[in-house]
Amino acid sequence: MEIILAEVIGFCFGVRRAIELAEASLRDGRRVNTLGPLVHNPQEIVRLDAAGIHAVERVEDVHGDTVVIRAHGTRPEVFAELRRRHLTVVDATCPFVTKSQRLAREFTRDGLTLVIVGHPDHPEVQGIRGYASHPSYVISLPEDVATLPAEIKPGVLAQTTVNEQLFLDVVTALRARFPEATVRNTVCSATRERQDAVRQLAARVDAVLVIGGRHSSNTNRLTEVCQHVCPKTFLIETADEIDPRDLLGCTRVGITAGASTPAWLIEQVVRRLQAIDAQNGGATPVQEEAPSHG
Repeated sequence: MEIILAEVIGFCFGVRRAIELAEASLRDGRRVNTLGPLVHNPQEIVRLDAAGIHAVERVEDVHGDTVVIRAHGTRPEVFAELRRRHLTVVDATCPFVTKSQRLAREFTRDGLTLVIVGHPDHPEVQGIRGYASHPSYVISLPEDVATLPAEIKPGVLAQTTVNEQLFLDVVTALRARFPEATVRNTVCSATRERQDAVRQLAARVDAVLVIGGRHSSNTNRLTEVCQHVCPKTFLIETADEIDPRDLLGCTRVGITAGASTPAWLIEQVVRRLQAIDAQNGGATPVQEEAPSHG
């Protein structure tokens, strides 16, 4: 069995930066909390917690002296409350999300109504909406365009991790109803690169393992993209979840991972596949491509 890793895999720039900032604060001797989980990966959260970086859900739950704002960002009033409490704030908001926050402010300043294509409960989306000075809307599908008030002038953004083709389909529907809509494609390059890479990978293999947290938006989008090309696509969080029966008859198995998936989890999956192959009398698998973890 041959194991092939996607060309772009694992931590994106924004997640890696957030973890590095949190770990640097810990090395400085601070008591570090993160507002919400730093990454959408349960296993990495356990590792960070054991290291002394503890996630809390509310400002009032903070027990350290330093608070790290995760890559998803947060609302302006949260920053204000943290500073009112005289806490050290480490802003690890991803620069792509910061751009969306800035555009949200500019849209509403210019009299546009903010419309975000994404998932209304996602923390990134909730944070971006905090930068709009007027009521805003979140839509997830082209048919949701019909629910928007007729009198608005939309200023449209994408949740950075949304499927880009979905975003373009929604924009087509929006322009049909609101021809003057202002649109900015804020799907981040890391999301686009991972989805493009997994499409190419899925076309070359018999099965694909997608490694990542089940509550990770970008990991779920990777799975959906992959399933369109390779029906034998399996979303797993850890190597222990691999069922050898799912891979019977497969000579080439692909691996991809969400932007919140650490390298150590990817390596464990590779070793597990190697062990399964060895038990079946196979040769040592070959990794065809040197993946990028960026």
